[in-house]
Amino acid sequence: MKKVLSLAILLLMIVYLQAQETFPWPVEPFHESHEITGTFCEFRDTGSSDHFHNGTDIPKADGQPVYPVKNGTIVSMSSVGSNAYVRVNDIAYVHITPNSALSVGDNVTAGKTVLGTIYPGMGHVHFTYGYVGSEKNAMLPNQGFTPLEDPWPPIIRYVHFYQNNSLNEFPSNRISGAVDIVVKVDEQNGPPSSSVSRRNNGTYKIGYKIFSADTSTLIYSPSSTGVRFQFDTKPSNSYVHNVYFDQLSSTTSHVYILTNKITADDYWDTTELDSGKYVVMVFTEDTRGNTDTAYVQVEITGEDAFPPPAPVLRFTRSNPAGMEISWYPSSASDLKGYRYYFSWDLETWNLHTKENELTAEMTDTKFNVQSTKPIWSRLSAVDDAYPPNESNFTDVYGTLPANDQQRILIVDGFDRTQSSGSWHEPAHWFAAIYGQAMTANDFGFDCAANDALLDGSISLTDYDAVFWFLGDESTA
Repeated sequence: MKKVLSLAILLLMIVYLQAQETFPWPVEPFHESHEITGTFCEFRDTGSSDHFHNGTDIPKADGQPVYPVKNGTIVSMSSVGSNAYVRVNDIAYVHITPNSALSVGDNVTAGKTVLGTIYPGMGHVHFTYGYVGSEKNAMLPNQGFTPLEDPWPPIIRYVHFYQNNSLNEFPSNRISGAVDIVVKVDEQNGPPSSSVSRRNNGTYKIGYKIFSADTSTLIYSPSSTGVRFQFDTKPSNSYVHNVYFDQLSSTTSHVYILTNKITADDYWDTTELDSGKYVVMVFTEDTRGNTDTAYVQVEITGEDAFPPPAPVLRFTRSNPAGMEISWYPSSASDLKGYRYYFSWDLETWNLHTKENELTAEMTDTKFNVQSTKPIWSRLSAVDDAYPPNESNFTDVYGTLPANDQQRILIVDGFDRTQSSGSWHEPAHWFAAIYGQAMTANDFGFDCAANDALLDGSISLTDYDAVFWFLGDESTA
């Protein structure tokens, strides 16, 4: 019995020692702390799809030698491209040009065998600790790289609140319903004077708690400690968008959805609390125990805080009695109607017609107005909340009556606002720029979205000339 117990204790000690494994650095000097420019499990949008960073980036000049951190056997290697690597048992050294004298099956010695040199143009070695699918953090306390000095705390850059699983940010800290807490953190692996690549890394541990308005009473915590994410091992890449807010995250920007679980969408259900003021405490910690904490006061209201989606202008055109405006409707389920604004100079906008007249079921209207100068138009949508929420404005279109055989149509073919183009505002006034040019040359004009031609509500045969602009989209 004693022998069995002794064997069990020995096995437990071996497992413990393996779990507490420490090793020197893979670049010289081996026993001094080095810079870090990429931390374990931070966000990556490189490659074929978004993923967790599966290792640690250690900057070193191109051509500098890289060594194994422990004795072992080369189990695989590749010399192809910038992702060339050498794997020694459970550690891969990536972005190195392999030593041509080495082959798979060779035994190597820690700090002695040159595995390769930093690949040209990469400027760092990517150190992956663990086999594929079982990667571990090489920066944990009393584990991994030794010594590792990092006295610089992470910085919480902002705390924002969104409607759960959406891009709808609450316009203020008055929140309601299912809420996502979205937080940007920059882990600092160097002083303020160091390179940005050392100061914009992902954090190790992050969480939140909800307190009463005076912070004296804990109201809610997602776990016993409040920690939501802690990166000791790498999760499946299929969960990366549960952890990171996709639209705000990049290789240099790590924005966390704290209310999610790693494996699933989740949220802070504010309907479980009474209306009133509370404090959201957000905290983060690096592997050396450096911390940052933010306290944000919020008010749970139970009110509808989100404006409806804006309508889309279909066309503005002159007719014998005045002018006609048509639009594609807002998709809001609680839509009350629309507000019509006009301007003579594109600077001062006048509210002409409100939602009580332009009701939710309407998609066009006419005005009996005669003018010798352009009338510029835009719309917004309004919901039935109290007080009502008003959407963003539509694009700006205009119209000016034309003489016979001088009818000009300006077609808006520019729809890109959320992708890789240069324009990211929700609306534009590009049609007005063309309209001003027509006016300066004594031509009248109408404006239409390219969709109006596709659905037949505008016909090119009604016009003598067409100006079709595309911006940087280059498609109709």
